[in-house]
Amino acid sequence: MFAALGLRRPLAQHSEAEGHLLQRYAEGASTIVEIGVLEGGSALELRSVMDPAGTLLLVDPYVPGRLGVSMSRIVAARAVRRSDRGTVRWIRSTSAEAAPQWSGAIDFLFIDADHSLAAVRQDWSLWASMVRAGGHVALHDARVIPGGADGDRAWIDERAGPVVLAREIGADPGWRLVGEAETTVVFRKQ
Repeated sequence: MFAALGLRRPLAQHSEAEGHLLQRYAEGASTIVEIGVLEGGSALELRSVMDPAGTLLLVDPYVPGRLGVSMSRIVAARAVRRSDRGTVRWIRSTSAEAAPQWSGAIDFLFIDADHSLAAVRQDWSLWASMVRAGGHVALHDARVIPGGADGDRAWIDERAGPVVLAREIGADPGWRLVGEAETTVVFRKQ
């Protein structure tokens, strides 16, 4: 509620270092897709460095809360409006429902939605094929850090969905690991 009223900053479930990593690989991207937007902290970071004529596709179901609205969606919309670079397209649905609605090549894909192994594998299978050669995919919570990156992510272990998926992608010769910061990894499509 406080964020919806503008009394606190939007939540970004990543660190400053992870934010810089995302911006480094999204800089100048014409097409960015973020799966799992929450309150828009990372969406704002991505929008602030994208191609000014580009498109930012934000995918999140934003399930309505007790009052019949999604406070996170309100906060995210306000946050993303703080930058005017590019065009923002919202798809208020799950990744599986959104994928058939998109057909263009993707320069930068950020997967940060449901962290179960089945869900991240599904996100990967639906969206990674649309990433252009030389494009990038970032996965959040995909590295194990002893003790957790900030105490809040101590739950990330070798069995966590994004960690397992990152290992699988790392073994695929079509992808190369090019960046890491705390729990976030970035792969480049060869």
